[in-house]
Amino acid sequence: MYPVEVAKVAAALGGSRTLRADVRSLGELTEAVEQGFPRGVVRALADAVVPGGDRGSTLRRQVEALVASPATLKRSPRLSAAASERAERLARIAALASQALGEAAEAKAWLTEPHPLLGNRPPIEVAATDLGARQVERMLVNIEYGLPA
Repeated sequence: MYPVEVAKVAAALGGSRTLRADVRSLGELTEAVEQGFPRGVVRALADAVVPGGDRGSTLRRQVEALVASPATLKRSPRLSAAASERAERLARIAALASQALGEAAEAKAWLTEPHPLLGNRPPIEVAATDLGARQVERMLVNIEYGLPA
């Protein structure tokens, strides 16, 4: 089960302009991940997650580092398949947070503030691993349907 529309995930990655492709289906998203996203998706993803849009913020650099190291981002025009998969995972969480919470500002705050059910870690940090992403997804789906997180 994919918990959110692929178009919303693509939008969190910067849309067709950044992805350099019109990604509308899970198959197209999978293909784009396997080919490696353009490195610009990392900046777009940080825009989708970090409140306020401060391009030089520590939080922004931390979110970008969850996908790839600064050296890797400078060195290569495309992300590896593994880094692209991490970017897709975080974009999926960002899109699901916006869907569950209704407003982008509220979603960004929820993603970046420490959460007691996650060991006082921000959900976006926990979502850096597959198991952590599943835990955060479950919390967001519960929020969306009015169940206890």
